[in-house]
Amino acid sequence: MTYYVVYVFQMAGLTGNINLISSGVQYAVFIIFTSFVFFFINKTGRRPLLIYGAIGMGICQFVVGGMFGTYSVIVPGGVGNPLNKDVIIKVTGGPGNTVIAFSYLLIIIYALTLAPVAWVYAAEVWSLETRATGMSLAAVANWLFNFALGLFVPPAFLKITWKTFIIFGVLCFAAAVQAYFTYPETCGKTLEEIEELFAKGGPKPWKTKVGGSRLEAEIQAVLERKAGGGGGGHVPLGDERVDEEKGPVGTPVESPVHEKI
Repeated sequence: MTYYVVYVFQMAGLTGNINLISSGVQYAVFIIFTSFVFFFINKTGRRPLLIYGAIGMGICQFVVGGMFGTYSVIVPGGVGNPLNKDVIIKVTGGPGNTVIAFSYLLIIIYALTLAPVAWVYAAEVWSLETRATGMSLAAVANWLFNFALGLFVPPAFLKITWKTFIIFGVLCFAAAVQAYFTYPETCGKTLEEIEELFAKGGPKPWKTKVGGSRLEAEIQAVLERKAGGGGGGHVPLGDERVDEEKGPVGTPVESPVHEKI
């Protein structure tokens, strides 16, 4: 949608500079709404943004495809000024405005969800040893699919017209299903805990939640012991020496952080 929104807006009846300006606005919208993600991504978690973002985008694709499928007319020679022979359908009036509105809404949903979260999630699921290789593969895959879409969309608009949007909508819903069944929640987890999530016998992805890290629980337990007067103002760690009231000097004292809770 973002690559060929000029084509989409031509189908919706926009031409000339109005079309170019309207198409350029989408990039400003994309940048603005992507910046909002920093304020809530660690509160909502990764899974809801991936799942509901894909569903929202799928709905937008179906609405756009439905408008074109119901109200469009065939223009064999192409539409636009200058003429674009890859675009042979056109809608005007209310349906055209609906197409434009849901095209922008799709960009907003994408900017708030999948666009940034996909890269965050891809970085979190790799271990430190494999992260560089993993992110390199993710970047390569991203641009390969972008290249494939760049080749696919113009002939698709020409051959199957509005059905192109239905295909994209189905793929969005398929992505939501995949995220629900195969993507565990990684927000608030340590690298070791994330490895356990993907290990054989790990928890079901749909049963994972934001936070719940054992490290946070252990830290909280230590703070509670200190607040209760059990550890004074200092919690001994590792091989620290302690005074006679807490144990023989020189005797290694195990940190409460390592105790089983």
